[in-house]
Amino acid sequence: MTKRGAQGCPRYCNNCKNDCTCEQCNYCHSCHTSNAYNTGGTNHPWRHTCTGSEPADIGKFLRETSDRFTQFCVSEVYTIKVGDEKKQYFIHSEALRQTSPVLKKHIELEMKEKANKTIEFKDTLDNGIAFNLFVQFSYFGTYGYDDTEKEDALQVHAWVYVFAEKFEVLELKSLALKKATLLCSKAVNDKTNTSLIKVLHFIIPETVPIIYNATYDPNTGKYPATMAEKSKGDTISIPTTNRDGFRMLLAKFAAHHIDDLRRNESFMDVLQDQPAFSADVLLFSGASTGFKTDGRGCLEF
Repeated sequence: MTKRGAQGCPRYCNNCKNDCTCEQCNYCHSCHTSNAYNTGGTNHPWRHTCTGSEPADIGKFLRETSDRFTQFCVSEVYTIKVGDEKKQYFIHSEALRQTSPVLKKHIELEMKEKANKTIEFKDTLDNGIAFNLFVQFSYFGTYGYDDTEKEDALQVHAWVYVFAEKFEVLELKSLALKKATLLCSKAVNDKTNTSLIKVLHFIIPETVPIIYNATYDPNTGKYPATMAEKSKGDTISIPTTNRDGFRMLLAKFAAHHIDDLRRNESFMDVLQDQPAFSADVLLFSGASTGFKTDGRGCLEF
């Protein structure tokens, strides 16, 4: 049997320290035996290997990272100044160019004007932590923020999501939403994890304004559903109403916990201040669809 749970693996489970998370449902089957299959949406075999005949995930990660570093390190180093305090980062230009189309334009403009290889972001960056994780993503293709120890994890994922949208880093935006979805699904599907539920109840009022003030969704108050029916072998489908994924995540999580959240004064203030969020919460209030994610870690509606 293939061994699992190598400590160097990017999917290593720091909770049980005996296994790794499954590639299909993103749960550790050793920790969440009863929840892993439900969260994945379908029954499935555990998918991931650290050692054995199949290529090791850690080996693939290291190879890709090594290739990325080799390419980046021969490029020029740019100074990035962030925020009012003008905190400085020294980053290879190729890491920025390949990750963000917006930063690529900045760098090309600097090169054209033969400037001093310095880019300053004062008003366009909302959060320094998000930029730190963006740098991490630029070099490694992922970012880490310990959900089990950081009480503001959902809020941080929201900052990263907003940053990624602003700087057109679509893969990072998708990753931030996936991490936030996994965090929320753990709280919903594992009723015994009361500490995580309390943390999310506390941080939801702080997270909602980040997303709703910095994202645009013309379909506020509309349910994100695809309707399809078969007739004589032909499939007739009505296109899905496109909705912002993070907005839907927060609205559905809030609706699922509305009985507890309405006792939270901060949450009630958010409902008053964010009418678009209130309308979205109503979409899922009383719904019996549960809280499920598909094999890609995205919400199912």
